[in-house]
Amino acid sequence: MTDVTSLARSSPRRICRIGMVLDVWKRGIPLGVAVLVLAAAGCSAENSASTLDSTSSTAAPTPATEELFVGECGSMTDEQLGSITGVPAIASSSKNGVRCRWEASNSGAYAMFTWYRGSPIDRERSVAAQIGREIAYIDVEGHPGFTAKGADTSCEAGVESGDGFLHWSLNYAFAVPPRDSCEVVEDLARATVANAK
Repeated sequence: MTDVTSLARSSPRRICRIGMVLDVWKRGIPLGVAVLVLAAAGCSAENSASTLDSTSSTAAPTPATEELFVGECGSMTDEQLGSITGVPAIASSSKNGVRCRWEASNSGAYAMFTWYRGSPIDRERSVAAQIGREIAYIDVEGHPGFTAKGADTSCEAGVESGDGFLHWSLNYAFAVPPRDSCEVVEDLARATVANAK
């Protein structure tokens, strides 16, 4: 016959075994009731702990902001892009559901919009910082983001959108920027958020 006290000391899980509980039950009702209460308490504590573990490990992180629904190319027209960037003759050179590019053949200037869905904005900002870009934090109508200035006339901006982010990159190449390139790219991000449906 197994001693209940030593059994409880060695492993609370063993009390949950039905055979041992029945063994103890035969020794007397008072002792059996005490052991069943102990076993039930041990089993329920064990189950609630495993439930907490599985719940906390499978819970998906909640996006910090609502997802913006933008049209193709960030809902940006060639005319609007030309007006914001101040680059003459910049026009769409490629587009698809998540990425669009505009180029000015006479100056080499280009702008690019990308919609990253399900991708964390912090990773993009970290990569930009690692390659030596100057990072500044921005907020666009409650959507946190950043700008990353290059050593030349290039800058990029990312704005959080749900579990992803909207991204603009801009390089004036041989064109003359009308003002700081990061101010311009931030204005592109602001126009996209304003155009979001």
